[in-house]
Amino acid sequence: MPIVVGVSLRTAGRIYYFNPGTELFERGEHVLVETARGIELGRVKLPSHEVADDQIVPPLKAVVRRATPDDAARDALNREREARAMEICKRLVDRLNLPMRLIDAQYTFDGSHVLIHFLADNRVDFRELVRELAHELRTRIELRQVGVRDEAKLLGGYGICGRQLCCSAFLSSFMPVAINTAKEQGLALNPQKISGMCGRLMCCLSFEHECYREEGKGLPRINSMVATPHGAGKVTKLNVLARQVEVTIPELPSPLWFPVNELEFTLAAGQAASGCGGCAAHAEDVVLPVPNEAMPHVAPIHETIPVAGSEDAEPSRLEEQPNHRRRRPRRRNANIPTAPNQAAPPPVTAEPANGSTQSPQASRPRRRKPRGGNTATASMPLTTPAPPDNAAPRTAATPAGSVRRRRRRRR
Repeated sequence: MPIVVGVSLRTAGRIYYFNPGTELFERGEHVLVETARGIELGRVKLPSHEVADDQIVPPLKAVVRRATPDDAARDALNREREARAMEICKRLVDRLNLPMRLIDAQYTFDGSHVLIHFLADNRVDFRELVRELAHELRTRIELRQVGVRDEAKLLGGYGICGRQLCCSAFLSSFMPVAINTAKEQGLALNPQKISGMCGRLMCCLSFEHECYREEGKGLPRINSMVATPHGAGKVTKLNVLARQVEVTIPELPSPLWFPVNELEFTLAAGQAASGCGGCAAHAEDVVLPVPNEAMPHVAPIHETIPVAGSEDAEPSRLEEQPNHRRRRPRRRNANIPTAPNQAAPPPVTAEPANGSTQSPQASRPRRRKPRGGNTATASMPLTTPAPPDNAAPRTAATPAGSVRRRRRRRR
């Protein structure tokens, strides 16, 4: 396994691996390293150690040498040049009227490259700005758009806790923070209390998230019923670290706090694995506990929420009432002759048990008349029957075998 040394180029910046060669570097030393932008000054964060081959992105660049007092003086001169570059860049941004906010400028150690970070809501066309900056600074210009969390990391500051921001102090990379982390820790969902200087959720919410999940495995969930020494009640609050539960009892005017060992409850399905007091609200079954002999004065609670599909579950509305909206399948007339000259068979009627007969018209299914004018239907016979003697003669407007279209009334 190769030997590497971890170097950070900026304060709380990302740690990069370099080849130390035959030298041994200690934590906190300033060294000069070779990067894609040129020679830069960095600080050793991880001393020389061995790593696996899959953790290295080849080619592995080497450490040039340790920093000297002259290198420190040159780095201070670069900081003055960065301030001048920021003033020139702000003047050009105002003149070109670009929708962007400058954050900082960073010169490389040899001064051949300057990196300018800015913040903008949308994409910005800064080609004219780059040409003007290259003419003023006489060096290579690179503009990089960042987010609000990167802005807080680059500028630094102090949080509501009174300490330096975690992102600018020791966090080398950002981790995603969800609102569920604040809910599981029982914090008030006030944006001013749980948001950092960047306006996003504080990074420190994720530091103790795993501890809260482990400690909350044996606690009842919110809004569940438990048995207490003063009677049965509903859980309203949880103190995960102190392992205490606030229970609201109907007989008492105010809620009371109880240790977990004084309560009797049954954990919901999946709560022991997840450890979240509120995530098990959709458990399949919740059985309320029955008091044991240690608390005989507590009335027994027999209440079970039935599981869907069990014998105790009530039938659903679909099972109680038929679906009246379901359309009846269309039936074809079975009295269609098979040949043109073959007569239709007589309809068969079923006699009921009481001896009454039913007319053939009542047994036939009701047919809908087609809307089209000259469309033939399958229920019509293949041969056109002869008209009666007293029927009026047909006109050319309504040929045989067709249905006259009804006129719609105007409303």
